[in-house]
Amino acid sequence: MMLLGVFLWKNHWIILDQNPSVLSILFETVALILLMDLLMYFFHYAAHLPFVYKVLHGRHHEHVSTNFLSLFVLHPFETIGFGLMILALLMGYDFSIISISLYLLINLIWGTIGHLNREFFPASFDQFFVGTTKFHNKHHLDESKNFGFYTSIWDRLFGSYRS
Repeated sequence: MMLLGVFLWKNHWIILDQNPSVLSILFETVALILLMDLLMYFFHYAAHLPFVYKVLHGRHHEHVSTNFLSLFVLHPFETIGFGLMILALLMGYDFSIISISLYLLINLIWGTIGHLNREFFPASFDQFFVGTTKFHNKHHLDESKNFGFYTSIWDRLFGSYRS
């Protein structure tokens, strides 16, 4: 995916903002989180369709009691799908390299925390639509609920939320 991203950048399909302000970096990072959360919600929901689940996503759910490695138990096609989603966003808007880097760092940390069997957030974070460890662990226990990654916004909106 990185090589495809470099190819798209070298051929000007992806253009990076060279002079971002602090405000634009903040806005872009939040936008990447929310847009990727929406795309990942639909992608994750589709991964639970019976055939796709059996072929691609089922291995990930063998981790009922999740741990820091659970995030990385993905079929290569799932990884490619996630990569294509972010490349599509990068082709649609001139994000700064700082915003992209912040997003990727947050993605790694959030994904790791989300698969730990230890809650790092206070219970009150649920009311702020944060996709906590508890939120994602409930998905591993009931695979028909809680498809979001960073937030519970889309699950609440589309009726797949489980408190």
